[in-house]
Amino acid sequence: MRVIEIAPLKASMLVKSWQGLLAEVDQKVGVVPELGGTSVGLMRFGPELERRTLCKKQYQLFYEATYGLAAADKSEYPVAKRELVPALNIGGAKRGERAAVYASLANPATMSIVEKGKREWSVLALTVNPTERSIETIVGVERTALRELNALAEAADASLRVFADVEATLAGDLEQLGLEPLDACAAGTPLAGPPMWYGSRAP
Repeated sequence: MRVIEIAPLKASMLVKSWQGLLAEVDQKVGVVPELGGTSVGLMRFGPELERRTLCKKQYQLFYEATYGLAAADKSEYPVAKRELVPALNIGGAKRGERAAVYASLANPATMSIVEKGKREWSVLALTVNPTERSIETIVGVERTALRELNALAEAADASLRVFADVEATLAGDLEQLGLEPLDACAAGTPLAGPPMWYGSRAP
């Protein structure tokens, strides 16, 4: 799986189609041979339903962000317009100016929005094709996407971190994905509250 940078407009079109697929897939959680191989029309439940609900919100953010970036890039003042994309006002900062979209269009595909700072790259969104139902497979492509982004960041002499709202949508746990709370790392003590960012190392 190779992660490459893609145009925001292409990303917005793809994630728009994923939004429709997500709603359809969440109604089909299995196949029952006794019913002639038809899918069961039941909603997911428990922690997986909670995660998928967060994924749905992230798909919407991803669409608004990439569509906004595409519109900004076609304007007369792209840098200024990128700063005004509301969906990329994340973690108390405007992050549109240096935002880029990375994707692996293998099966299942992944897409990520990354703010490329001089010394630190920030993963602002990470999505997986919603038609993939195997949690094990999803964890694997999440891990690979983060590993590839880590390599790109290191090549640019930067570190990689993941926004907390993104971490909440990931199927893999912190150990599987090589993530750790940055605030805890800096202080060397347990966190008093939930972290805003997770440091990423190649898992």
